[in-house]
Amino acid sequence: MAILRVKLVSAAGQPVSGQAVKVSGCDLLQTNAEGMAQFLLDGDADLEIEINGAMTWAGSPSGLARDEVFTQTASGFVRTSGA
Repeated sequence: MAILRVKLVSAAGQPVSGQAVKVSGCDLLQTNAEGMAQFLLDGDADLEIEINGAMTWAGSPSGLARDEVFTQTASGFVRTSGA
């Protein structure tokens, strides 16, 4: 099993708390005061990451770093680390 930490930041790089993050096969979590949500991944099946109900990333878990950062834009969040 692998751990995936998702951090959400504003365009200015500040943590964004209280956002809904969902990773395939895991429960829906809210980001904490540091903008983080942590998931325990089980298996090598392709994953989808949704932030506030919007698909943000999809692919093999091997394409993800242990710590992933997504930055807030006018239209949602975009992956800005590990890409």
